[in-house]
Amino acid sequence: MSRVLCFVVLVCALSVAQVPQSFFAMSNVSITDMPKVPYGTLGHPGVLGWTAIEGTARGTYNFSQIDAYVTRAPQVNGVAQIDLTLGYTPGWAVASQSSCKKLSSGTIACTAPPDNIQDWTDFITLLINHYNGVSAPHIALYEIWNEANLTTFWTGTVSQLAALGAAAYPILKSDPNSRVLTPSVVWEGATGPSFTESYLALAPADGVTFHAYTCKTLKISGKCSMPESTKITQSTNAPLQTMITAFQAIGQPVYVTEGGWGLLGVTDPDLQEAWIAHYFIVGASYGLMLQNWFEWGVPTKALSGNIEQSNGQTTGAGLAYGVVNGWLQGQTASACSGSSTIWSCPVGNNVIVWNSSQTCANGVCTTKPYAVVGFSSYTDLTGTKRSVTNGSIALWIKPVLLQP
Repeated sequence: MSRVLCFVVLVCALSVAQVPQSFFAMSNVSITDMPKVPYGTLGHPGVLGWTAIEGTARGTYNFSQIDAYVTRAPQVNGVAQIDLTLGYTPGWAVASQSSCKKLSSGTIACTAPPDNIQDWTDFITLLINHYNGVSAPHIALYEIWNEANLTTFWTGTVSQLAALGAAAYPILKSDPNSRVLTPSVVWEGATGPSFTESYLALAPADGVTFHAYTCKTLKISGKCSMPESTKITQSTNAPLQTMITAFQAIGQPVYVTEGGWGLLGVTDPDLQEAWIAHYFIVGASYGLMLQNWFEWGVPTKALSGNIEQSNGQTTGAGLAYGVVNGWLQGQTASACSGSSTIWSCPVGNNVIVWNSSQTCANGVCTTKPYAVVGFSSYTDLTGTKRSVTNGSIALWIKPVLLQP
């Protein structure tokens, strides 16, 4: 699964390996409602590892909640393909409760570091001994903390967090099946990459991770631009490719462990189909190791990016994601290029294209003629294949796959 990374002076990252199924990750709202779309990695559970397992008291462990996710995750040779995120700090591990809150489960969760790092190392040791391939499956990915550059999740210093990471790394790596990722961060005014660099100066990791929310939908209501859009609005954090290349410049494999259009960022069904397709196509083309969608869940429960209907069936956006999965999986994806309004993304012998100047509203999508050279057919996001006639197709914001 090795990929050539994009460093400081480069514009893009080129994939030199086939896009594996594990690249496609999906989080879900409830363990009783597993995603009905294809995925190779189960995104991090809504509960965080330390408080979920040892949240009630020091030395009192309950693996049932996390085990339920781990045992349902896709497995490869006894290794659960799941991203397990570890932080909050349990309330019992800090004397001062000023950084703490009560979760819906009743557990006290804190954003400060534990008073005694031994409590953390004891937990990590028990964790790796539990997920040993015998009592429970091995775990593929351990993510040290969640959104650590937000005070919502971490109020300690970078060095205090790195101390936790440095202590955990050799313990977690005693299982050769595991990869240890940096604490996830969000873009937050471009502070995410610098936070990660500061962390890595003090603690080892096998890859860097961030949450790729291109829109500020939790802060500013309104329409979310397409993830690759370079038109910066009040609601835009940064284009997806800008985020990816900034983290790739750090020099380690990059994992997106959350992302999507956010809370009500895109409400038009046709634009949802286009958005999720662009998100995974661009991510694959820029050489991400993994890209997680947040999340599968019914509208009344999903925090963001819902692709499940209230009747439990997949939305049009979810079906479009499945088609894109089929386009990309097992193929060599090269970096997308944008020429004027046309985006072009080579995938094996095919090319995915769309016209970013077009849009959809109320069931009607606009198109413009697009000259096609060297391809005889194309497939749209419904999976319908058509012939190219007279050297042209009607191109819209929803990607199509051009085929020889």
